[in-house]
Amino acid sequence: MSRVRRPAVLAGALALVLAVPAVAGADPGAPDQNLAQSVLSIETDASVRGIDLEQAVVPLEEEEAGGRQVTVRISADVLFDFGKATLTGAARRRIAELAPRLRDARGAVQVSGHSDSIGDPASNLTLSEQRAEAVKAELAGALTGTGPRIEARGYGETKPVAPNEQGGKDDPAGRAKNRRVEIVYERS
Repeated sequence: MSRVRRPAVLAGALALVLAVPAVAGADPGAPDQNLAQSVLSIETDASVRGIDLEQAVVPLEEEEAGGRQVTVRISADVLFDFGKATLTGAARRRIAELAPRLRDARGAVQVSGHSDSIGDPASNLTLSEQRAEAVKAELAGALTGTGPRIEARGYGETKPVAPNEQGGKDDPAGRAKNRRVEIVYERS
């Protein structure tokens, strides 16, 4: 095995060591005059701002109850990978937790899929239909024939709950709210 010498690297390392003032012989208890001059005070009033969490956080699941009707709205970002209609493991667990509440539902349980406005409207409609069907199938499996009839329908981007754009500019938070699956049922 041959050795290659690198004089330029060694010279650079030596220059760096020599540039550090008296490192080896420095008194650890003595204050460093250069350090005292380089520490500056930071005024926090100008740099710290409050965050309105209501505006900053998009809920991944919401539930509304109006009389006997209950709507469970779950973010599609939780249920599915981007552009897919296959449920994630977390989605399967969440649906399994929700299913027992539906056993005594009156009438049919409505599962609806929704998308944001990015992409082709026909593709968004197809994807939302596939996602609604995936949730329907998972609910039906969790209820194993003992529950109500389940209906699924996709709406694509036709029923947004938030603007996809604000002032002519893309609104990612609004689009995230629109990518969802809603499960609507009536309590007995």
